[in-house]
Order: sequence, then C-alpha cells, then structure tokens
Amino acid sequence: MKKRIVLNDLKSSKLLSISTCFFMALSSLLFALTCLLFVNLMGSVDQLMRQALTPDYLQMHAGPIDEESIYSFAKANQDVTDCQILKFLNIVNGTITLGEESLADSTQDNGVSCQSERFDFLLDMNNQVIHVREGEIYVPACYRREYDLKVGEKAKLGQQIFTIAGFLRDSQMNSMMASSKRFLVSKEDYNKLLKFGSEEYLIEFLFKDSADTNKFAADYLAEKLPSNGPAITKPLMRLMNALSDGLMILVILLVSGVMLLISLLCIRFTLMARIASDQREIGMMKAVGMNRKDVRSIYFTKYLVLSVLGMVIGIVLAYLVKAPLQEKLNDLYGTFSSGMVSVVAAIFGAAFTQALMLRSIMKTINKTQRMSTIEAMNGRIDYTGKAQTAQFLLIIVVIALSVFLMGVPQNLNHTIASESFVTYMGIGDAQVRIDIRQTDDIEGKTQRLNTYLSQDTRIDKYVALQTKSYPITLKDGSYANLNVEQGDHTVFPVSYSKGHAPVKNKEIALSYLYAKDMGLDINDQITMSIEGKDQIFSICGIYSDITNGGKTAKTVLLKDHSPIMWSIFYERLNNKNSVHEWIQDIEKKLDKEDINTKVVDIQSYVDSTYGQTINSIRQAAYVALGISIIVILVVVFLFTRLLVAQDRNEISLKKAIGICVRSIRGEYLRKFAIGAIIGTVSGIILSNLLGEMITGKLLQSLGATGFHFIINGMVIYAMIPLMTVMTVLIAVLLGLRTITNIKPVECCYGRE
Repeated sequence: MKKRIVLNDLKSSKLLSISTCFFMALSSLLFALTCLLFVNLMGSVDQLMRQALTPDYLQMHAGPIDEESIYSFAKANQDVTDCQILKFLNIVNGTITLGEESLADSTQDNGVSCQSERFDFLLDMNNQVIHVREGEIYVPACYRREYDLKVGEKAKLGQQIFTIAGFLRDSQMNSMMASSKRFLVSKEDYNKLLKFGSEEYLIEFLFKDSADTNKFAADYLAEKLPSNGPAITKPLMRLMNALSDGLMILVILLVSGVMLLISLLCIRFTLMARIASDQREIGMMKAVGMNRKDVRSIYFTKYLVLSVLGMVIGIVLAYLVKAPLQEKLNDLYGTFSSGMVSVVAAIFGAAFTQALMLRSIMKTINKTQRMSTIEAMNGRIDYTGKAQTAQFLLIIVVIALSVFLMGVPQNLNHTIASESFVTYMGIGDAQVRIDIRQTDDIEGKTQRLNTYLSQDTRIDKYVALQTKSYPITLKDGSYANLNVEQGDHTVFPVSYSKGHAPVKNKEIALSYLYAKDMGLDINDQITMSIEGKDQIFSICGIYSDITNGGKTAKTVLLKDHSPIMWSIFYERLNNKNSVHEWIQDIEKKLDKEDINTKVVDIQSYVDSTYGQTINSIRQAAYVALGISIIVILVVVFLFTRLLVAQDRNEISLKKAIGICVRSIRGEYLRKFAIGAIIGTVSGIILSNLLGEMITGKLLQSLGATGFHFIINGMVIYAMIPLMTVMTVLIAVLLGLRTITNIKPVECCYGRE
C-alpha cells in the first residue's frame, strides 16, 4: 500500500519531484566533482613525485663548490639516505627557439640538465625514466601546450640544433609557478652547450621517514656548506605542483557549499508547501489507523527514492564533467591510476550531500507529527499566507546566493590577473623587472647596470635590490638561513598587513609566512649574523609574499661583503606605452656589454607565473556562472508555478470581474522584479565583502595578507545584474503561462 501511495504521489506532483531531484543531483554533482578532482590532483602529483624519486631537500647554489665536503656531511648525517649533486646549465632565453617560437620573452629561467643516475629523474609522458640520445632534446610538458609543439620539430639552444624527441615531466619544476625549467639532453650535448650558459648546482638529499627537515637545514648551515641560492623542501614542491589546479578545486568547493545551502532551502520549502496542501490527506490516513511512523515513512520514502536517483545522476555527470577540467592536469602530472579510490571519493561526496538533505527532510516531516487528526482533516493549520511571504524571501535568498557564486570567482580572477596583484607576490607595482642571476660577477654587473639606468631619461623611477643569505638564530637556539632583499623598499612598496617598509638601519620586514612560522610580530627582535658578527634587528613590518616559498625578508642596504645571490631592478617609465620598445632596446645594449640579464614587463611575469592558475579559476568562474543562471531559472520558474497554483481561486475571481491576463501577469512581474533587485544587490554586497574575506583567508595560507578584491565594475555591476534580472523575468514569464488555463468560473466552485 505504501509503495502505491509513494508512486501515485510522484506521478501527481511531477514538477515538485523533478525539481527536488534536480537540486539533489546538482549538489551531488558538485561535491562528487570536487572529490574526484582533488583525489586525482593529489594522486597524480604524489604518483609523479614517487616515480621521479623527488628529493626531500634541495639546495641551489651558484658559484664554486666542494663536492667532497657535501658528501662527507651527508654520510655523517643519520637522517640522510642518499645525496647527489646535479648540474644545471642556465641558457639565455634569447638563444632558445622551440619550433618557430623564441623564448626571448619567457619569464622562466630555462636551462639544460642530464638525466640523474639515482633519484630526481625526469620522466616522459608515460611517467617512465627518459633515456635521451645525442642530438635529441626533451622539452618541459608545460611548453607543449603553450607553444603547440610536436615530436620531431627542431629546437635551437645557443648554436646547437636538436630534434624534439618528446616532452618531460619534472617533479620539481613542472608548475609554471616554479621559476625554472629543465630541458633534458645527453651528456655529450651538455658539454657542447657549456659555452652558451652558466652552471649552477642542485645539491639534493633523500631522507629517512622520521627525519626533521628543519634540524637538517640548521645542521647544513652550521657546517657552512654551499648555500648561494634558495633551499626548497619536498612539501613546498608538492604545494607548487598542486597550487594552480588546487585553487580551481577550492573555487568549485565554494560553489558546492553554497549550492548545497540553496538546495536545502528549496527542498525544505517545497516539502513544507506539499505537507500544507496534503493536510486533509494526512488527517484521513491517521483517521483510518495509520500511525505517525507510517505517515512519516510514506513521505520519507518518496524523498529517499529521489535522493538515490539524484545521487546516481550526480555521480555520472561528475565523471563526464571532470574529463575536460583535468585534461591539463593529466598533461602535467599524468593520469592517476586511482582504481576504487576515485569511485569511493565520488560516492562519499555525493552521499555526504544526500545525508544532509535527508536529515533536513526528516526534521521537516516530523512537524506533521504535531498535528492532531481533527486539525489536519479540518485544515486548521494554514500555511498559505506564511508560505507566500516565505516564498519571496526564499527567492531573494536564492538569487543573492547565486549572484554571490557568480561574483566571487569573477572577482578573484580579475584580481589575480590585474597589474597591482604583484604587491601580494612580494613584488612592487612597477612596469619592468630586470634579473641578474646565475652568472659570474653579479656585484660588478649590478653596479654597471645601476649606472646605466641612472642615465636613462626615459625612466621615471627605478630601484636596485640585491638578495643575500644570512644565518639567523631562532628562539630555540638553532640556526636557519634567511634570504634578505636589500635596498630602498619605499620606491615600489609591496602590500604590508602590519607596519611599514624598512627605512632605517637595523629595521627588517618579514614575509607573513616566515613571521607566522617563527612566531614573530612587529616590534619583536631577530638576531642575524653578518660576516660572523651577531646584529639585532627590529621587525618593522609584515608583508605579503607568495614567491620563494613565501619566506623572505627585506632591509635597507647593508654594507657588508657577503656574496650577492641575485640582483633585481624594478623600473617605471615616463611613457607607459613604450615598455616593450624600451625592453627591446635595453636587451640589445646589455647584450653588447655582456651583462646577462632577464628583462620582462611585470604583467608578462604575472601571466607566465600565474597564467595556468588564472585559466583554471576562469574555468571555475564560467562553471559557477552557468550553474547559478540555471538555478535561478529553475527556482523562480518552480515557485512561480507554485504561487499561481496557490492563487488559483483569486486569479479566477479577477478574471470573472473583468481583469485581463496582462494585468494579472504584471502584478506578479512587479513582485518578482523587486525580489530580483533586492537579491541581486544583496548578492553583490556578499560577493564583494564576504567573498573577499573567504578568499583572503585562503590566500593568507599561501603567504598573501591584507588581500582586497580588485573589482571589474563592468562585470560585477552591469553584466551579472543584467543577466540575473533577465533570467528572473524569463523564468517568471514561463511560470505564468498557466494563468491562461485558469477559467473565470472556477471561483464559483473552488479549485479544479
């Protein structure tokens, strides 16, 4: 009997059943998709790092090296299981051509390596160790898509011509967020290229599982081993690999959470409306002897059936949608052989949403237990007035949440793509950046370039910053190395969440992540060893930095003779439209003077470093936009139909006294238009304020503090409101079509 009642109810309320299943399927789709993408991203990254045997600790070093002392240190350290020193030959970008494309404008540090013998392998597109032959070259996988390269094309490095034999995955430098890229050549070809570049060393270590990375780093520095370059740990490499697509997944997770809230609200309201209309039927069921448990079971069984159906549809759609979203991920990291892991993850994500929905449904159904049989049969509980008020409030909330979903990804995308976002990267808001690194006599070349720029009348202002590494003493008495950028940091200031840029001697500013890890704040003191003498610096500011692992520091220029790791110049020109022309001119002059530099405009630097991330977030923004429009359309259409059904007698009466259909429609359109405007304005405020706070918390974990949206007014204040209002009007007009079927005579004998 209960089965027949459930089937009849599903057939008699097709619109409500379809809409409920739609929301259940949509929530299942989004959470299952989030779980699938996350499992495949982390699984692919871990699989790549495992097959490549990624080092646990990497110290880059430019300059002379004593290999014997390094191997002796590794042998004596109980935490080290293996150690190797690889050579990396930096090649000037202007001398590299891939197919028909020159890398002259590349912001990456490009160079060549030979295949490692023990660990840190470079892998092919099947994640197998590459064995390269003389005359062949393997190109980083990220360049295949960027430059549309194919196997068999030619590549030119310096004066050497190579055949592209394939593409490689590099567990260290795969992501565009990593500033360097390794090409793979044979040992014979590497030796031929030596005259075209400058060598640096990758000093790599493998640890035991129980090793303490911080202790190892302190021991390494205490031995005064080569450290003229950044040190990178395996967790940081994993973060860099996962970050770009990880941000897209986090945006989808945000969309999933908001969509689940919308679904819960809509399903709860439709259920309450259904229960209100079924009061007499409920009373009759109780009158014929059915207990509360039976009544509750009938309703719950219906929604359980819809839940299972929605869950299955959601999981199937999630597998279909994930393919295009992770196509780029598969290129960079390979296909993760997840087996049952991804299936379990998808089921878990979908089941989680359904469990929350069914719990909400059960709580709503339990309200029917408070009705007596006589109250239910007489229909004394009247939800109509309350339902209509609640209905418009719900529509406003749904529109606001949908606009929030449209706005946040758009704001995030526009912010990261903007010129001023560099201030959250630890870079001043300049136009041009010149790097001097991986070369000999960095100090001499820095002075020569400084002299040249000071005489260039086309420059409005510029600053020279040089980075040196100093040992610092931690609170527990151990040592760590800190990369300190020196110079005038007031010329192109970065974003400071606390304090200000260093302007006096013995002042130092720390990046947010470093200050957090060390438990330091402004006005605290830090002890730094300069040429063997301990000096105390006062922390004057905390700034954003998501480069170099987010752990850096800034001071004024220190007058010491410590070796310069690298120098950076930032410039702003008098004529902002002549940036590219100026870059081409200075590159030619510096090349003639044998000053090896990398000159890029800042926007190109951001596009190169975060282009992959921006594209991923843009994809997520389009997904959020499409889903939000569909949700608004479905919800407004559904509740317009419900409202017309509730007002059937009133509409019939209006027709009977001569009010035309056009006027009746106009009343509803005005009500929904007001709701659409209120919901849209509320959604924009939410996306700009709450969305900024949520995004700021996320970026803060990566090192960016004091984050603020840079809003695209045309999109947020024009395009999204217009699309929202138009969608509402279309949905209302579609829902009001049933008014023409209501006859004037119906008011004389009640609803049909």
